[in-house]
Amino acid sequence: MIKVIIIDDETHCTNVLQNLIEKAHSDYTVTGVFTNPLQGLEFIKKNPPDLLFLDIEMPNLNGFMLLDNLLPIDFDVIFTTAYDQYAIKAFRYSAINYLLKPITEKSIVKALSSWEKRRKKTSAKQWEMLQDQLKDEKKECSQIALPTGIGYQIVEIENIVRCQSDSNYTNIFCKDDNKILISRTLKDIEELLKDHGFLRVHQSHLINPQFVKGILKYDGGSLIMNNNAEVPVSRQKAKQINKILETMLRFK
Repeated sequence: MIKVIIIDDETHCTNVLQNLIEKAHSDYTVTGVFTNPLQGLEFIKKNPPDLLFLDIEMPNLNGFMLLDNLLPIDFDVIFTTAYDQYAIKAFRYSAINYLLKPITEKSIVKALSSWEKRRKKTSAKQWEMLQDQLKDEKKECSQIALPTGIGYQIVEIENIVRCQSDSNYTNIFCKDDNKILISRTLKDIEELLKDHGFLRVHQSHLINPQFVKGILKYDGGSLIMNNNAEVPVSRQKAKQINKILETMLRFK
């Protein structure tokens, strides 16, 4: 039986969450529901859950302050939030679970399914990354939390050379020759890295143009990366990508 606690200062949100969770999974038991975060904090100290649904913006004690009082955290958290798209990107970079309000049955089922597949304790560094981003919306994300088989690895985005699809997983290749297999699709990673200049050059390949050192034009074309890896370029994208890269290489 999975023990769940819900903390949200809006009563209608706690009611909706509790009803949807119990409807979605019979093996989930809601052991506590709180609209007062201070009461919820004291309850958790004595009755730790397996999973906490936590609102961020609450009077007296916001979600982050509540978690700071529970460190080290030995349970998982899904934030419930009405934040805008910029903040949602911060959640995704830090690989922290969230649910957008208004919460629906479909979104609850999806969130719980995702959590069950990737039960990994969130690290203190991930909390720090998320809070830093939410404090300064103009700040560019410089790091990304990558979900591995044993937890999360924090990587500087500028150190990522390329990403290669492996079915529903992705291999991340870094400039220190570190290779990380993560439980995310290449499409998921592309969504996060495209704003940092990364290019999808092939169905299975995403590259950081800063690490391209050459272009080969036989058999449809390929790129030579700084670590000497050869990456194919799809025929559909070859003309556009080669034009971009040739301009970059000219000024290297």
